Amino acid sequence: MIRVVLLSLALLATPVLAQEDHDHEGEHGEEHHDDHGEHAGDDEDHVSEANGVRAVHAWTNATHANQALVFVEIENASDAEVMLVGGKAENADSATLVGFALVDGEPLYAELPGMPVAAGGHVVLGPNGLAIELDGLSEDLHEGESFEMELDFDFGDLDIVVAVEAADATQHSHAGHQH
Repeated sequence: MIRVVLLSLALLATPVLAQEDHDHEGEHGEEHHDDHGEHAGDDEDHVSEANGVRAVHAWTNATHANQALVFVEIENASDAEVMLVGGKAENADSATLVGFALVDGEPLYAELPGMPVAAGGHVVLGPNGLAIELDGLSEDLHEGESFEMELDFDFGDLDIVVAVEAADATQHSHAGHQH
């Protein structure tokens, strides 16, 4: 129990470590999202925005398991701190904010109550760090496909499209380019 509490406290301290400048072009302040159907190659498919908060490059690994981790870059261009608290996905029973830690040498993802994103700040949910854990997947996730889900913030929900990358991928296939 003490380890879980210490893990939670350590992970809540990570916003300071996760904040960085990230130059993305475009206007902030209105929701921006495009369905991933016919426009599969469009830039809008992996950029969503609401209330000055942008979610960029949402992705997960292909899997046949009933659990997956969703990774995404979150930018807060608003004048106020926002709190990421979890998510929702039609293809999963639950979508929980989690943080990675090694406990007695074993990898563990523990549920977190929330992740603050400072005004003007940037947080990356990535492998061996923060993630949204999808439990109870209703279908396999195949490389090259995508699905919609919501990120839950204290101000409301942000719709995103999650790209399914290779089972062994360690980053979004478009990572490193500008928007």
